[in-house]
Amino acid sequence: MLSPPAPPHPNPETAMTKAVQTNYIKSTNVRSIINDLIQRELVRTGFRIAPRWAANHAARLFLRPWRRPTSERSGYISRETPFAAESAFGPVAAWSFGPTTPGTPAVLLVHGWEDDHLSWAALIDKLVAHGYRVIAPDLPGHGRSPADITGIPILAAGIAAVAREAEKIGAVSATQPFKAVIAHSLGGTATLIAAAEMDLTTERFAILASPNHPRLFAGAMMQMLGLNVSQTQKVFAAIERLIGRSMDSLYLPPKLRAFAQPGLILHSRDDRTVPLQHSQENAASWPRADFRILDGLGHRRLISDAGVHAMLLHFVDSKAPADIYSLKTDAAD
Repeated sequence: MLSPPAPPHPNPETAMTKAVQTNYIKSTNVRSIINDLIQRELVRTGFRIAPRWAANHAARLFLRPWRRPTSERSGYISRETPFAAESAFGPVAAWSFGPTTPGTPAVLLVHGWEDDHLSWAALIDKLVAHGYRVIAPDLPGHGRSPADITGIPILAAGIAAVAREAEKIGAVSATQPFKAVIAHSLGGTATLIAAAEMDLTTERFAILASPNHPRLFAGAMMQMLGLNVSQTQKVFAAIERLIGRSMDSLYLPPKLRAFAQPGLILHSRDDRTVPLQHSQENAASWPRADFRILDGLGHRRLISDAGVHAMLLHFVDSKAPADIYSLKTDAAD
């Protein structure tokens, strides 16, 4: 069994691992290195002459995802029907795939930070082939969903809005919720917040490599910008003003203890974006979560790997998802 999860560490400099910091700088999912260097100098200069402006600017940089060009995304063959949901933060673009016959079980797919619904292309087709209706949104600030800034509460509100709209179009109902919600990375974090706080309902969750605290990425970006502890705390305060709540209030493990649904948590041991410890802590807190540690898939390959897809399909199809692999929460071995 895992040890009880540690509380969020108040010091962002010690909360970040070197691997996360290095990956944040090198990742193709962030702005170009040239732009990073320009922003680094702009923010550092700003702190010398206009600290409040610099803190707000850095906070907005953190809350504004880079949009991946459509040409980099995969296509799909399943027939799509676009629709839109309205959240408190603006419209959210979404698509319905597969059969629309009343009573068809539906699966909600939620992408991660700086991705879009097309990242699930292969899995969409497989789920549709298995007879499921699939709902896949572009989260706020991603793909075709506009947003000036975003963050976990805004993403969660977008997911909840799509779920409400899915009920309006007949994909789910109060008596037949989503058969499963499958979510990756920060989309998984936002999904679990939506379930804990915004009435997102489903029979089961599959969560792939999701961080359990936004400080992971916030601290990594502040170090990339070269900010000291005092400056970092000012940026954190600005982030919290913009999203309307503290980052610590988004820490997942205390919320997961109340989850009654079964969950499947997957994480690759060589993930350099989200440390394995985050999934370990999430699994230790979730009473009915099964936890599987994979190898060689890093962070993003989880969403496209055929072996992972087979596991997810088995999990969705199973009548007793908590028992399909006889998995129990365990420590990394």
